[in-house]
Amino acid sequence: MRYCSLLLLTGVLFAATTGVQAESCTTQSGMTPQERGTLAEVGTEFATLTAAGDAEGVRSRTMPAYAQNFGGIQDAIRSAAPHLQGASFSPQTLWILDNSNAKAGADGSAQDAQFSCTLNRSAHGTTFFIPALPAGRYALVVLDSAGTAEPWQVAMLLRQSAPGTWQMGGLFPRALTAAGHDGLWYWRTARDYATKKQPWNAYVYYTEAEQLLRPVSFASSTNLDTLEEEQGKAAPPALSGGLGPQQPLVLTPAQGDEVRVTSLKAENAPDRSGTLDLLAHVQVSGPLADPIASRARNAHAAKAILAAYPELRSAFHGVWIVADLPGGGTYISE
Repeated sequence: MRYCSLLLLTGVLFAATTGVQAESCTTQSGMTPQERGTLAEVGTEFATLTAAGDAEGVRSRTMPAYAQNFGGIQDAIRSAAPHLQGASFSPQTLWILDNSNAKAGADGSAQDAQFSCTLNRSAHGTTFFIPALPAGRYALVVLDSAGTAEPWQVAMLLRQSAPGTWQMGGLFPRALTAAGHDGLWYWRTARDYATKKQPWNAYVYYTEAEQLLRPVSFASSTNLDTLEEEQGKAAPPALSGGLGPQQPLVLTPAQGDEVRVTSLKAENAPDRSGTLDLLAHVQVSGPLADPIASRARNAHAAKAILAAYPELRSAFHGVWIVADLPGGGTYISE
């Protein structure tokens, strides 16, 4: 399964929100050579520690509040390190995000911050929306790996604690390909499926394209807005209101219980290089039964999905069902 890490930032939205304070953003072309050099050097040091699995090395240079609650960053390092062994790193892009003048709320809480970054004074840009961000000077550093079996990217949010000194605030490593293809390939293929009137395949491939092209979950951009607009136009009518735990896709097979689908995504097929599986999350109302009954329940869900939308058979090798159990926990089977 694909891992994702969201450490400092949760509940992210990608639109203007009331109470958001406009802050300043500096792209790498607007930085001084010293700023660019320092951020590239610090980012490479953190990425190298991540590749080596040196969680303690990262923790020693992490913002105190997050060094004390280090579980998320440690999990990100643990999951990424096997994919980054022996890697070298080069900066892909750098941003300085400054909200040093932000005022705390009436209760003393940090306020949401939105940074709008225009690229070379063009109509294209990137926006970062970070909820409850304490005042300070931050940097988002994104590095690409080289020398690994598959291309990976390591993004990190840093906070300046003193001139020239940056501490870790969030770590976001991720693969740049799925089944041997990058995000632009999935975008083009999603368009092809939309043209062929296969909206379910198009929906999943657009979703995969977005995941591979978005450097961090709290970023949006002109290109990503275009992708999301295309996905919305091509989405099946049943998903016009969205898809999630509060808006499940309800299937009623001819036999057996109804199936409530909350997510449809693509996933690398384990041990089958270059092959893609469909990953579906489903809600279940009862507790975990014995393994045989639980597996049968997941098989029923997979069959219901394929019976309702047979076009999915042409785009995926297999189906993984993640049954989300009441009170937490999951039961996963292929």
